[in-house]
Amino acid sequence: MKIEKRSLLFDNVMVYETTQLKEDWAESYLMMEGLPLLENVYQNGPVFFSVAPVEGEEKFGHFTFYLPINLPVKTNNEKPIHFQERFELNNALCLRQADEELDFYAAYEKVKKYAEKENIKLKDIYYIVLLEVFDDVLIDLYVPIEEELS
Repeated sequence: MKIEKRSLLFDNVMVYETTQLKEDWAESYLMMEGLPLLENVYQNGPVFFSVAPVEGEEKFGHFTFYLPINLPVKTNNEKPIHFQERFELNNALCLRQADEELDFYAAYEKVKKYAEKENIKLKDIYYIVLLEVFDDVLIDLYVPIEEELS
């Protein structure tokens, strides 16, 4: 497994934010995959999500799920699901096929150790991209690099 610097960009994404048990991530993921879309609007990329810590709660995480779609849509921002014109993660460490680790969290620890060794400061959030390829799933783990102030 190779860790490298990459970016992650998507236009037109439906977004759902929640705080939940880390182990329950698949329920929200499946909900986003099954999200009913408007006529002529379809999914055009993999559902992916971020996990950020919840202060004082080791078992919980703040999750943001993203569903790339082909067109911009209008949503009522009062609902838990809303539209975002662009998702942009410009500078991150990426570990492809992170499922070779025991779980996402073990892969995240591996990236953090690599960053420490390479003297790279990371943000306290990470992104999981699940790519379905034939009958298998590839997992990419992205951890944003803290921007250096000059």
